[in-house]
Amino acid sequence: MAKMLRRSPHFGQHVAHGAKEFFDFAGWEMPTHFSSLQQEARACRATAILFDGHAMGELHVQGKDALKALQKLCVNDIAAAKPGMFVYTSLCKEDGGIFDDLVVFCLAPDHYLLTMAAFNTHKTPAWVQKHTAGMNVCVSDMSAGTTCIEIQGPNSRKILQKIADFDASNEGLPYYRFLEGKIANIGCLVARLGVTGELGYEIFYDPGYAWQMYDAFVQAGKDDGMELCGNRTIGMFRLEKVYHVYTRDIDETTNPYEAGLGWTVKLDKGEFIGRDALARIKESGPTRKLIGFEIGDKPVTIAPKSPLSIDGKNVGHVTVVGFSPTLSKAIGLGYVPTASAQPGNIVTLTSDAGPISAKIVTTPFFDPKGTRIRV
Repeated sequence: MAKMLRRSPHFGQHVAHGAKEFFDFAGWEMPTHFSSLQQEARACRATAILFDGHAMGELHVQGKDALKALQKLCVNDIAAAKPGMFVYTSLCKEDGGIFDDLVVFCLAPDHYLLTMAAFNTHKTPAWVQKHTAGMNVCVSDMSAGTTCIEIQGPNSRKILQKIADFDASNEGLPYYRFLEGKIANIGCLVARLGVTGELGYEIFYDPGYAWQMYDAFVQAGKDDGMELCGNRTIGMFRLEKVYHVYTRDIDETTNPYEAGLGWTVKLDKGEFIGRDALARIKESGPTRKLIGFEIGDKPVTIAPKSPLSIDGKNVGHVTVVGFSPTLSKAIGLGYVPTASAQPGNIVTLTSDAGPISAKIVTTPFFDPKGTRIRV
């Protein structure tokens, strides 16, 4: 029996604007490409792209104990976020495994929004409810009543400003900040972040206005080279920047230190779920690490979870491999023992055509200093 996929509020517009192929992304029928990986990648790096962010979930935690609750749930220090600020963090289990990774928006001192990973919207609300039982908080899953559209790329600010009623300049909306305003006369929350590694914005709003918002951006972007982008291309941007995909690069069997997310863990903030386990891992050091590697200038087919070997011995596994149009090379991520994770080391991968050598490199692959996203 065929799997029934859900459709985002933007689905009809995707079809109307030329999306011909769709794929299953976390149970949602999302556009693969509007043109091609190469063309959409070029547009993102040179002009701007618009894409569907509906698959992520939105969970509100509100009440007198909201901050106390989130300090218990999150590995990062949520107290550092004042209204208009947000924090990237993980929710970890008692053993330090990552239950979800998300962004926490401080809407008010007693009101926070958590944007759940697309693959975790079925489990995170109940987990948050369970671990905040007895606290003075209200936990509300607003995923069905919220949608998200994203504009990214060097021209994204110029395009956004044409239809926004607020100051979208770097001073008006700095990187890693958000505000509430109107775009095309639609009330929304606009966050200065994204997963492409470019200047960009995530826009959350009532799904009843999906067509109006979509068309407003299409019209505003006409003269500035904006193109529509499929969600398959977004996966490549995440690989280039090493922005983790839950179920692929991180899951409940991985911890923040081995995934390169140790910087998000604030052991000195007080007690939180998984703190003792994470303190032990930090003290002893992770036994494995997520590494990036370069393969060559030709596309290759390598399955996720396929083995990574060094000197003929299987030592780890691949999480993802893809061909980057931006870098004109095949790149990938995988886990290997910490002792083998140094840049310059050679690992062997198993492809459809047989063994292939790859070199471990420093990451992220694209714009390692993050200057493009902060302009």
